[in-house]
Amino acid sequence: MITFEQASVRYGERLALDSLSWHMNEGECVVFLGPSGAGKTTILRLITHEAQPTSGSVTVGTFVGGRLPRAHRALLRRTLGIVYEDFRLLNDRTIFENVALPVRVAGKFADEDVEPRVMFALDEVGLKDKQNAFPDELSAGERQKAAIARAIVNRPAVVLADEPTGALEKKSAEEVLALLRRIHSEGAALLLVTTRTEVAEALPARVLMLEDGRIVSGEPGMPAPPPGAESAPWTVEALGWSKEDEDTRGAETVPPEPERIVPEPAPVPPAAEPVDHSERKL
Repeated sequence: MITFEQASVRYGERLALDSLSWHMNEGECVVFLGPSGAGKTTILRLITHEAQPTSGSVTVGTFVGGRLPRAHRALLRRTLGIVYEDFRLLNDRTIFENVALPVRVAGKFADEDVEPRVMFALDEVGLKDKQNAFPDELSAGERQKAAIARAIVNRPAVVLADEPTGALEKKSAEEVLALLRRIHSEGAALLLVTTRTEVAEALPARVLMLEDGRIVSGEPGMPAPPPGAESAPWTVEALGWSKEDEDTRGAETVPPEPERIVPEPAPVPPAAEPVDHSERKL
């Protein structure tokens, strides 16, 4: 579903991601855990195509990294639900209107279908009775629940969560994590990035530790090469060297002269029999 292959991102002199390779399957839960500045948010920006890799590739479903046309970027983002640490709700619109916005932008539903979808999402996060409230009338925990409702209202294949409990006190954080666990259990893939170990441990996730743009622990989950695929040509085994020979890779070597094969002479075809033209008839 999501694959990074040797993806690097450089901002001027700073290397935000360093040859990162990892893979996530449909319906899986993955957590990137690491300190601030480790590259976690950059990973999310590559997935949403807000940023492009300096080198390497990023594949999300059928979308391969590169500068996608605007229509394709919009289509990609409709398959993703995004939850931000700072909620990113529109303060001049009600909670209902905030959650309805991605449904209207998708343009796939008639007006009469918008309300039931929005109310279903609000009911899932426990905010059905807050539909007419404005964001600044809600607690931080309620605003994050509203942001989650907005992320799941279009039933995305993947939910991306960027430090979703960072601005919450403990009780609200536990409620948000319980909500994300339930969404994942219903079939959505969940990719969460956090600086908090307790958040990673609260989810049924494969945890990847990220430092300085590199995975330092955890299973990247890269798919195995297909049967019969050759090893990379620069590996010791692929070159036919032993481990003891590894230090001699810089030495000049002369390949043995190939054995010359003399081809057998081609068989001589039998001579054709003479044709008796005396019996030809017109």
